[in-house]
Amino acid sequence: MSVPENKPRWDNTSWYVGKRVYLWLIKYIIKTINYFVGSDEPGTAACPNAFFHCTNAGHKPKEIPTSWVNDGICDCCDTSDEYNSSSDCVNNCIELGRRAREEAIRKKELLAKGYNLRVELGKQGKQKKEEYKAYLEKLRKEYEETQKVKEEKEEMKKEAEEKEKVALEKYKVEEDDKKHQQEELDVLRHRQEEKVNAENAFNTLDKNEDGILTVDELQQCLKFDQNRDGVVSKDEAMLFLQMKEEMEYEEFISTGWMIMKPIYMMDITSAPETPVVHSSSEEVARKEDHHIQEDNQHEEPVEGDSSENEIYHPPINEDDLDKEEFDDENPHPQVQEDEQKPPEKQEPKYDEETQKIIDAANEAREEFSKAEKEYKRISDEIGNTEQVLEVDFGPNEEFFTLKGQCFEITDREYTYSLCPFDRTSQRPKDDGSETNLGRWGRWVGPEENKYSKMKYEGGVTCWNGPARSVIVNLQCGVQNILTSASEPSRCEYLFEFTTPAMCFTPLSQMDETEHVHTEL
Repeated sequence: MSVPENKPRWDNTSWYVGKRVYLWLIKYIIKTINYFVGSDEPGTAACPNAFFHCTNAGHKPKEIPTSWVNDGICDCCDTSDEYNSSSDCVNNCIELGRRAREEAIRKKELLAKGYNLRVELGKQGKQKKEEYKAYLEKLRKEYEETQKVKEEKEEMKKEAEEKEKVALEKYKVEEDDKKHQQEELDVLRHRQEEKVNAENAFNTLDKNEDGILTVDELQQCLKFDQNRDGVVSKDEAMLFLQMKEEMEYEEFISTGWMIMKPIYMMDITSAPETPVVHSSSEEVARKEDHHIQEDNQHEEPVEGDSSENEIYHPPINEDDLDKEEFDDENPHPQVQEDEQKPPEKQEPKYDEETQKIIDAANEAREEFSKAEKEYKRISDEIGNTEQVLEVDFGPNEEFFTLKGQCFEITDREYTYSLCPFDRTSQRPKDDGSETNLGRWGRWVGPEENKYSKMKYEGGVTCWNGPARSVIVNLQCGVQNILTSASEPSRCEYLFEFTTPAMCFTPLSQMDETEHVHTEL
């Protein structure tokens, strides 16, 4: 062996030994690495961290831990993992491969169909979005028009109300005067009633009719028995005479009655029958008539006037009796006739010119109210439409068609509802009130698959817990179906939903590496 030109200045033996040590060291390092990865014992169970390769001819190859080799369980469909065991394994790779290929073809067809449906949904979504944009432009034009109409109607209303205010001012003064006069009349009527009640009470208590109330006279009225011992004491009587022995008529009317009234009128106001109250004028007239009759009895009769002083009794006949019986049956025929009369037509409250002004003001108010309602309706509709157009319905608007639809699924206890881009809810299976689980929030999928998850939040707050929320996992499918609903955590729900809008991969871009190996 020739020594290289740059060989250090030592003998051939030393150079040979160094080379051998270097090669040994390299082999040691490689063997150590193989020990830890198990590559030094391929296809055996010697290394627990290694893997055994199943060829599985006719089906997919498979890697299994070497600890599964010869464990009595058939893990490889070609039975190669149990080459040294007593297990009676059957090679069924051909059958499994056939089924897998059929399933792969079916899945591929579904994915292709779903993608085609997604393309169609994208077209519909874009068209729908354009319709919303056109509708928004139309609403904005209507908004400007209704705003002008509302302002015009408001100005007309102000003018009409100003005229109405001026026209009604004089009537307001008259009504205030009438109201004031009525109040004064009510006060006078009340005073008159109080005076009549006081006179009646005085006349009743004044037993000897001498115009003076005494203690003895009040002691005869048990109403003034304050301690309810069955006797009106002198002190009790004097209490209502302002601690006096007696009280004259004028003083009683002016001051005494106010003290006595609450006690004296207590039984009268609570009695079922209302006592007949005679006014003072009627009482005076009655007394005057009594005195006149007495005077006439003492006067000497005048000749020729005997027939005038005699009391005439008309003869009673059967016709009169029948008439009296008829009158008993209908004692107030005139009243019934009055009741049958139609009600009199009330006079108009305002004159014709004033009434026209009032009617015009009412019409102006009504027109303004209609214009204001229309203005508010269009304003709200613009807000709702703008809110819809701000939603992310996918890269090609393929999720747009889901808005306005609702999907349900029922388990043993509840019926769950998903209204995409709106709300989620649950209600008891056997009827009951609906519980809001959350309203549309945002997309929460990972960056590489953003549209795979929806989040609905702000639902009804759980007792002593957080507000309810829902995560919706979306998967590719040929139909829009809510496939499952669960509550993995308290007040946090999980929905599974399939839709063609999630079928993003076209047939030409499907991974060709997913094909099934058919080598035998």
